Amino acid sequence: MVKKEDNKIGLIGATSYIVGSIIGSGIFIAPKGIVEHAGSVGLSLIIWVFCALLNMITAINYIELGTSIPESGADLAYIGYMGWTPIAFSLLWLSLLIQSSSSAAVLYLTFGKYLVQALDPIICFSPADADNASKLFGFGLLLFLTLTNMFSLNKFASRVQIISMCSKIFATAIIIGIGFFFIIFRGATSHYSSSQIMKGSDWKPGAIVLAIYQGNWAFGGFTTLNYGSEEIQIENFRKTLPRACLGGLVISAVIYVLVNVSYFAILTPQEIIDSSAVATTFIQRTVGNGAAFAVPAVVGFLLIGTLNGDVFSWSRYMVAGSRRKMMPTCFSLIHVDNDSPRTFTSIIFAFLGDTDQLVDYLNVVGMLTTIFALAVLVIIKWRKMPVAADPVKYSIFWPVLNIIIMIALLVIPIQQDPISSIIGFSMFLGGGVVYFVVKFIVNHTEFLGVIDRKLTHLCQILTWTVVDLGPEEKTHL
Repeated sequence: MVKKEDNKIGLIGATSYIVGSIIGSGIFIAPKGIVEHAGSVGLSLIIWVFCALLNMITAINYIELGTSIPESGADLAYIGYMGWTPIAFSLLWLSLLIQSSSSAAVLYLTFGKYLVQALDPIICFSPADADNASKLFGFGLLLFLTLTNMFSLNKFASRVQIISMCSKIFATAIIIGIGFFFIIFRGATSHYSSSQIMKGSDWKPGAIVLAIYQGNWAFGGFTTLNYGSEEIQIENFRKTLPRACLGGLVISAVIYVLVNVSYFAILTPQEIIDSSAVATTFIQRTVGNGAAFAVPAVVGFLLIGTLNGDVFSWSRYMVAGSRRKMMPTCFSLIHVDNDSPRTFTSIIFAFLGDTDQLVDYLNVVGMLTTIFALAVLVIIKWRKMPVAADPVKYSIFWPVLNIIIMIALLVIPIQQDPISSIIGFSMFLGGGVVYFVVKFIVNHTEFLGVIDRKLTHLCQILTWTVVDLGPEEKTHL
C-alpha cells in the first residue's frame, strides 16, 4: 500500500522526534550515572563529548542503512534484508516483550509520579492515593498518545512532538542560563580549576565503559525515524532523514554538555551522585526552594515527548515484524484513510511491568543488534549489493570503526559483570532457537493459520483497517 503523502512528517516534525526522544529523563538521571563511574568533572565531560561523537558515527551509518533499505523496523528491516531471520526474530520478541514494556512502564509511571509531586502541595495525597493517582495519570497519558498516533502524524502526533521539543529546549535553556550566570557573574568556576577538574578520575577501562553505557542511554532515540522510515515524506526522504537525525543529535549533544557544565559549576561530583534529582538540587541551590517546587511538573511534561517517540517507534516496529511473518497478521493493520497502525499493544506491553534487571541484560542484546546491523552495511558496501535508488552514502571506514568500538564496549565490561553478559548472550541465542521451534509448529499446525486469518478479519471489521503490505520500493533479497 502506498502511504498517503499528506499524512507523513516533514523536516521539522522529523527533527522533533529525534530531539523529543533523546532529551527526556536522561538529562536528570544520566549525569549521576556518568559521574559515579567517571569520578571527576573533567572525565565526565569528556565522556559526554565522546558519547556524542560515538552516536554521531552510529547515526551516519543508520542514515545510510535507512536510505538504502527504506523500510520501517530499523534493525529488524536491515538484518531481515540479509535473510538472517532467526536473529531478527530474536531481536523483535526480546525487544517487544522486555525492552518496550519496561520503557513504557518506566516512562508513564515516572510521568505520573512527577505530576503527583507537583500537585501534592495543593491536593495533599495520602501514600495510597498518590500511588493510584500516579498510575492513573500515567496510563491516561499513554492512552492519549496511543490514540494520537492512530491519526495523521503530520496533523496530530508530530505537533505534540514539536511542542514537546520546544518545551524541552526552553526548560534546559533555563538551567544553562542559570549555570552560566553563576559562572560569568558569580565566579562559580572552582570545580573547573586545574587542581579540581580531574580530581577523583577513575581511569579503569571497565569504569569508563560503564560510564559510556550511561551516556549512550541518554542519547538513545536517534534511530527513532529508522523505526518509521515509511512515515517520512517521500519527496524529500533522502534529505530529511540525515538532516533531522544529525541535526537533532547536534542539538541534543550541545544541550547535554552545556547542562552538565552548569551542574558542575554549582554541584560537586559527590553531590550529584548523592542527589535523587539533580535538576531539583541544582534549582534549590541557585534559585531557592520556591522555584524547586515547579521542577517535578516540568520534568513530567518533558517525558511526554519521550513516551510519544516510544509509541511511534514500537507501533511501527510491530507492523514491520508482522509484515515479515514474525508476529500475527493483525499487528500489521493500518487505517485506510491515514495509514497509521491500529494497535493498543503499547499499552498491553506496558502492563508487563518494570523489568529493570532484564533490561540490564538487554544492554548486551542491544549492542549485538547494532553490531549485526552495522555488519549488514559493511557487507552491502563491500559486495556492492542492490539497494534502494540513490541512497545517502558514506565511507566504509565508518561502519568498520563503529563495529570495532561496539565490540570493545561489549567485551571490556565482561570481567566486571560476567553474569549479565552471559545471560544477555544466552537470551539472544535462545531467541534464535525459539524461532526454529515456532516455525516448525506453525508449518505443521494448520489451525493456527485459520485462527490468524479469522482474527485479522475481525480486527479489520472493528477498526476499518487493511493489511499493510510494505513500501512500494522493495529491498528484500
